[in-house]
Amino acid sequence: MAKSLTRLIRRLAWILIGLCLIFFSVNNRGAVEISFRPLAESYAIPIWWILFAGIFIGLIVSAAVTSWLRLEGFTKRRKAERRADYLDDQMSAMAEDAYEGKAHRAHSAASEELAADTGAAKPAIAGREKPSGEPV
Repeated sequence: MAKSLTRLIRRLAWILIGLCLIFFSVNNRGAVEISFRPLAESYAIPIWWILFAGIFIGLIVSAAVTSWLRLEGFTKRRKAERRADYLDDQMSAMAEDAYEGKAHRAHSAASEELAADTGAAKPAIAGREKPSGEPV
């Protein structure tokens, strides 16, 4: 009920605006002199042409500004979504690595290679010990 009443009021407002514009253009058919100062010529144009031209130019400018602002918001939102997707993938990869213990195995493999190459004792990872009590 409220939605249809709002729609009716909106339509009545547009009809009223349209009637006002029609009455204005019919009653102001007289010509107005328009001249552009650097140019020597002047033009006699009905005043309602000027009114409608102003309305048309205003609609075009407002549509352009609105579109530009929407485009700017869209690009910012898309950039943020891409960044969030990238970070989400990174977090998933890090969680998977931690779950599988890849970092620990890679460190152990590198430590064993270093120990084999130099003949030194294998370095221990801080805070990690085997169940027997000796460092990993």
